[in-house]
Amino acid sequence: MRVTLVILILMLSFFPSSLAEPSPMRYEYHGDPIISINVTYNSGPSGGDSFEGEIILELFVNWAPITVNNFIELVNQSFFDGVFYHRIIDDFVIQSGDNSCVEVGVYPITNPECGEGGSEQTIPFESHENLTHIDGAIGMARGVEADSATSQFYICDGPQHGLDNGNRTLEDDPGYAVFGVVREGMELVQMAAAVPTTNDPDGDGSAPRASGGPDRPLYEVRINSITMIGFVGDNITVEIEDEESRSVAFILQVTIISITACVAVCALLNKWFGINILRYIMK
Repeated sequence: MRVTLVILILMLSFFPSSLAEPSPMRYEYHGDPIISINVTYNSGPSGGDSFEGEIILELFVNWAPITVNNFIELVNQSFFDGVFYHRIIDDFVIQSGDNSCVEVGVYPITNPECGEGGSEQTIPFESHENLTHIDGAIGMARGVEADSATSQFYICDGPQHGLDNGNRTLEDDPGYAVFGVVREGMELVQMAAAVPTTNDPDGDGSAPRASGGPDRPLYEVRINSITMIGFVGDNITVEIEDEESRSVAFILQVTIISITACVAVCALLNKWFGINILRYIMK
């Protein structure tokens, strides 16, 4: 019994803490637009590590055509270039897309309406059963009305299924429209989500909220540009899997990890305690 307990504990230590959440959004689909967000963060005193890089998104045009086409139209207009992330909450979302959120002189001096605006064109709320707030999902911010989204968007830092259609607490609240997911650069999303904000200017929560609006980064997290770089299956090579092969691949992945963990556990038990588990199994 003790040996069994030791084996279970050691297996858990080798097994991944969390496998990717099963979702149709985990797979790439022919013809979907691929978007690149070039982002920069120059930290100030006690502002964490500076970073720069590309966040690559796939937008699900077949599941959210109105939302995707609206976003691409704004991208083609260079609407987002030079705008900063005006709302950041660690372990929740990083939010941008208001073109009034540009520095006036030196950051954080900006338009006092920053965070309240966006493009002039509102779009209807779109919901699809395949689109949920998994880690890295991109969705549309909006006002109280379901059909009030314009250009503001957010990227999820971790799963946020409380924002999903059907998971809201108010009867007339349909949730928020997801229309894509991060394919590369999730580490940049996580780094951006962790920057100090006006809610927590000293980094440990002991100081009161500083000026600049709730959840505003103390130092600029800047979108240098957002561009469309191609389509899945066009100049970007991906392998499109059917549902059966996805399930088989997932089971195979778990099986390989389990076998590898068992072998490692047996080797450790033999080394530490002189217990040859494989000899007992083979009897």
